[in-house]
Amino acid sequence: MNCCRCPELCDHRTKIVLPDRALRRDGNTLLVIGEAPGADEDLSGKGFVGRAGHTLHRLLEARGLQRGYDYGCANILRCRPPGNRKPTREEIENCLPHLAETLVQAKPRALLLVGATPTAVFCGPGALSVRVQETLHGATQVALAHEQVREAIQGVRLFAMPHTSPLAWNRKAPDGSKWGAIGQVVVEEVAEFLRARA
Repeated sequence: MNCCRCPELCDHRTKIVLPDRALRRDGNTLLVIGEAPGADEDLSGKGFVGRAGHTLHRLLEARGLQRGYDYGCANILRCRPPGNRKPTREEIENCLPHLAETLVQAKPRALLLVGATPTAVFCGPGALSVRVQETLHGATQVALAHEQVREAIQGVRLFAMPHTSPLAWNRKAPDGSKWGAIGQVVVEEVAEFLRARA
């Protein structure tokens, strides 16, 4: 794949970071979706391999979920934005067809949306803390601009969580709770959801 839809991203990326999928045959799988590759991912060509990714993998593994078997990883963007800046709306729109294709192929039972950008793409704009609580209670709206993605996640359970970077993880949510503690609750709920359907 050699996508050239976003000239600035093409000029600055080292590699296009492709998603990986879970291999469970019973279909009871999870797809983790982040914002975009970081520096480590851009160099290696594999998603979620930096510090934030390791934090997330440890949380999931502690609950019996293994990458490549129980869950796979993808991003809203497949190329690293310069300086790790936020993706633009145009870049998101350009990359959503690729994500839709991943969703159709992976057929996940649930999505774990890591951070504000993936959460906003799937659940609409609004405070991350509110979206986290909404998805924990199963009440989500799919406010996507791209029709293919809407169709690909019919019947898929969404879970939103804070970003797992050390900077974000140690901050506090509006209610005073540590984002890290909230993230652990979300991961436990994801694991319980999948266990209940195993």
